[in-house]
Formats: sequence, structure tokens, C-alpha cells
Amino acid sequence: MDRKQFLATTFSAGLGLAIMPGFLSCAASRTVYEPFVPTTGSLKKVRGNVSRFTNRGGTVGLLETEDGFIVIDSQFPDAIQSILDGISAKGKPVLYLCNTHHHGDHTSGNFAFKAPDTKIVAHRRVPELQRLAAEKSNKLTEQRYPKVLFDKEHSIKAGRERITAYHFGNGHTYGDAMYHFETDNVVHMGDLMFINMIPVYRTADGSDSRNWVRVLEMAQSKFDNDTIFIFGHANTPELTVGRKADLAEMAGFLEASTQYVQKAIQENRSTEDLLKQSPHIPGFANRISPDRYQAFLEGIRQTLGG
Repeated sequence: MDRKQFLATTFSAGLGLAIMPGFLSCAASRTVYEPFVPTTGSLKKVRGNVSRFTNRGGTVGLLETEDGFIVIDSQFPDAIQSILDGISAKGKPVLYLCNTHHHGDHTSGNFAFKAPDTKIVAHRRVPELQRLAAEKSNKLTEQRYPKVLFDKEHSIKAGRERITAYHFGNGHTYGDAMYHFETDNVVHMGDLMFINMIPVYRTADGSDSRNWVRVLEMAQSKFDNDTIFIFGHANTPELTVGRKADLAEMAGFLEASTQYVQKAIQENRSTEDLLKQSPHIPGFANRISPDRYQAFLEGIRQTLGG
């Protein structure tokens, strides 16, 4: 079964849950809101009151509650503005803005969230890393930093809704966090998940392929088979949501990549040799990103000390 067939099957199964008695009793006592239509980008419902927004930058997660909105990641100020306009038209505040990590395509838009009462949440390493990145890009005056910081786990309550953040260690960055919308059983994975792409890999930011595999394995263990996941990046917008099988595929890709580079180190083969042999990791022809592949291989080589 290919990935599109898998998504069709699993989402159909997920929709089937709506006829279960437990789901009906929950739905009867909870308002389910329809997503607004942004002027730019695409806002699509994932499940219940959770939606995902794709435009320019990492995928944004959105939860509407009776009292306001919880937003996951912020892209860039111009890219996120249509979401802020839609929220404003609903007459509700943004209660929380949660960052999955510090990279600019997930935090630059923080600056567009002007309401002083909006609480910005992230792992404790994010402000430091965000500031360092802003110094390099000469954008220190265009930042809004998280102030609600956590180490391993943090819970947010908004009316009857509960969102729990988890940090299982560094994989993509030192400050990776995933956010679980518990009522709707949706998890935003941030850039711990890339679909059909080579991931951004920077050891200075905390990228570690071996740890990354462990983090994805912990996520698979933590969340059940009904969980829907939102991914930081995919080669097409519709693939920014998926299931556990996608986490397993990503972990398998990272494990195969680590073994591939380790073997090259043992054979005294350079990155240039590997680039001549194949434009992708053997067995993962779906993951081709010519602009990132060399840096990815060199990054894993650094991780392995080779």
C-alpha cells in the first residue's frame, strides 16, 4: 500500500470513530468550529477543532476554543498575517503561541503577534538559539521570544481543552517540542518530521540522527494508533498530516542514513564519492532534495565524528 492509499484508509477509519457512543457524548457537549478562509495560504481542518495552515515556512497548527486560539509556530510575519486577520474577525484572542523549535521559518512570525497577553511557549533552549540565529541574520530587532519555558513537559489549559508539550531530547534541534491536542488526539511534530524531503540538518543547532531516531520511537510509543500527526514540512501541503507509519518511515530513513555514512567513513569514502554514486540514500528515492543532500551527509558525518 502506498502512502496516499494509507492516508485514505486511516483517515476513513478515523472518520468512522464519529459514530462511536463515546465520541457522540463528547461531541454533544463541545462546540466544533469551522475553520475560516484565510486570504493567503491554505487552512484545512485536521480533526475536531484542530486545523493546519500551510503557506511559506513550517506548517502551523491551530486550535480554536470557546475562549480563544492556540497557535503552533508562526512562519514569517507576512505569511502568518492572514491567520491573524482570520482570528481577529472571529473576535477571539490568541491565548498561546507555541514554538516547536527556534528556526526562523517557525519563529520569525512571532513578531506579528502584537497582543501583550499572548503567552509564547517553547522549550527552554529556544530563546537562546533564536537570538543567536537572529544575530547572524541581523534581525535582532524583529524577534519576539518565548517567555513560558519548559524542560521535559508542559501542560496548557484553555477552557475545557488541554495541550501537552513534550521534549524527548534533541533530534532536529536542541529545543525540539511536540504538542499534543488531547481532546482531538492530534500531535504537532514540528520539524522532527519531514515527508518526501531531506531534512534540514545542522549539528550546531543540535541535529543528531541517532537521537532523532530515538525521539521518533518515543513518540510512536507515547501516542496511540488513532493519533493524527501534523508535520513541519512535506513536498505537498496535503502530506503535512499523517499517522504513526510516517514516523516509522522517517526513523527508518534516519537510521539508514546513519548506517550509510558510517559505512562510508569505515571505507574512507568522501562525501563527494557518495554524491557521485547516488542523489539519495539507497532505498529512499522518495527523499530527494538536491539543495540539502550534501549538507545532510556532511552533518551526519560530523555527528559520527568522521
